[in-house]
Order: sequence, then C-alpha cells, then structure tokens
Amino acid sequence: MLQSRRIQRRRNCPRVPPVSATLPIPPPLSNPARRPRGAAIALIAYLVVLAFAIASGLVWLEDLAALLLATLLLWPGLRSRSIVAGVLWATAALGIAALSVSGRGTLALDFMPVMVNAALCHLFARTLAKDREPLIARVIAVLESPERLALPGVADYARSLTWAWALLLGAQAAVLTMLILCAVPDGMLATFGIKPPIEIGGSLWRWYLHLGSYVTVLAFLIVEYAYRRWQLRNIEHVSLPTFVARLVRRWPALVQSVVNDLS
Repeated sequence: MLQSRRIQRRRNCPRVPPVSATLPIPPPLSNPARRPRGAAIALIAYLVVLAFAIASGLVWLEDLAALLLATLLLWPGLRSRSIVAGVLWATAALGIAALSVSGRGTLALDFMPVMVNAALCHLFARTLAKDREPLIARVIAVLESPERLALPGVADYARSLTWAWALLLGAQAAVLTMLILCAVPDGMLATFGIKPPIEIGGSLWRWYLHLGSYVTVLAFLIVEYAYRRWQLRNIEHVSLPTFVARLVRRWPALVQSVVNDLS
C-alpha cells in the first residue's frame, strides 16, 4: 500500500528538465519529423558538386559550388529571413554570375576559402558580445562539462582563445583576398586589366589559397593544444585523441546551440 502511494506521488510530480549552466536548451519541436533539413541538403549538394567540378574541370560546376557554399554559410540567416543575409546572398550570386559571364568563373572557386574564413571569423567574433557566451566556452561545456568553466583560469582562457580564433580567421580571410586580387598574371585585378598595387607572382599563392590556409588552421590547433596544457597545467586535460573522439560524438549539441544563436 505504501509502495503504491509512493509510485502515485512520482507520477503526479511534474518532471523538471535538466538545465545546462552554459548552453541554452533548444526549444522542443512539435513534430520532429518536420525539422528543417535545408542545411544538410545544401552541404551534401555542395560536396557532390565540388567533387564533380574538381574532377571534370568544368567552370560552371565551380560556379555552382561557390553559390552552394554561399548558401550554406548564410543558411541560418536565410532560414530566419534576415534581410542582411538575403542581401549578402544576392550579392554573392550576382558576383558569381558576373565572373562566369566574363569568362572568369574560376575566381569564384578561389573565393571559397575566403568565404569560409570570413564566416568562421564572424561566428567566433559574434559570441564575444556582452550578452553571449564565447564559442570556446560552449565547446568546453559540450565536450567536457559546464562545471569545468568554473575551474581557475578556464573561463578567461576560453574568452581569450575565442578572440585568437576570430583574429586568426579574419586575418587569413584578408590575406587570401589580397592574394586573389594581386596575383599576376591570373589574379582578379590582372585579369580585368588593372595593375595591382602589390604584384604577387608565381603559382604558390594558389596552393596556399586552397591547401595552405587549412594547414594553417590545423597547425594553430596543434600549437594551441600544447600551449593550453602548459598555461592551464594546474588542471587535468584529456588526451588529443579523446578530445577528437568527444568532438565527433557530441558535435550535434554544439551545432544546435550555435544555429539557435545565429537564428
């Protein structure tokens, strides 16, 4: 009898959902089956088109890949019907179309790393506002635990590292733009018959554009991991393989938090 009363009390008590100390809980959807999948479709389409563009060398496929990438990067704003996102997307589409019509469609593919670096710079920078949580703090909360941010020096380090990523990606976007504009003879200014203020010759710039820029990000990740273990040596750290494994398992929660913030 006593046991049945306890069970009845538990049934009548409302359940309190767990609350994260750092990450906003995404609002529940009335029908999960209708969850928007536009971003996933755009990502798959971009990767498929990009693979065919590289394999075939067709310029119009390169232009289409560039347009899909712009759509993917601006998707949170487009989904929420942001005027700024709409204007940026229209500007990108017109720019790609103009390059294609003028026979310079390859330049659209060259601007892809610029768009990626600029978008990531914006993502890191916008989380540094007063009423927002730094992106690295969100990563720590998702991959390790919200309580870790309360350890000495961790929260300050997370904010400083978010600043570092924003500055690195912003600087790299500027450098890549300069390379595209000033390369000779196949840079943007040279192809339009304009003498660049700084002439960058050779073909190494294109290797850095499409490969070296990503190697730079990877190198920064490795150097930062080593520096973090020294700077925060008074607390325990997970190994790099464990960190990567956690990132693979828990990235959907981080992405959901960022998408909610952008929307």
